[in-house]
Amino acid sequence: MESGLESIPNFEREIHSQEMLESICDMILDLDPGIRFAGVINNKGRLLTANAKKGIRSFTTPKDQEMLLMETALGVRMRKEHDSHLGPVVFTISYGDKIISMNFPLDDEILCVSAEKRINLMTVPFLILRFLESNLGKKYES
Repeated sequence: MESGLESIPNFEREIHSQEMLESICDMILDLDPGIRFAGVINNKGRLLTANAKKGIRSFTTPKDQEMLLMETALGVRMRKEHDSHLGPVVFTISYGDKIISMNFPLDDEILCVSAEKRINLMTVPFLILRFLESNLGKKYES
């Protein structure tokens, strides 16, 4: 017997509470001294929660940040088109002149992290993945 719940998007996915998302952002900031910002956006790019290290200077205006987050969400949605052929994207890294941006697709949200260029690119993203696995129960292929 069909319940009709199968047609509700994300019925089987865990919905993350605002408190959980805020806590995750706070803890991400403590994973490495070079992490500047951690925020979670929805699949349209709307900022759900965020936290930045005290005393850092932002490189973007609030309007620019809004546009960057919408572009991030669009890129994540577009990459999902290739999941059936290439497998799901676990994270992306953008290495810029001033900062490094890392994006981690969650179920219906995206964790966005920015860091100083001095971070170790071979360890910090995987440290974040391990953190997500232990705190969200998310499993990633090694």
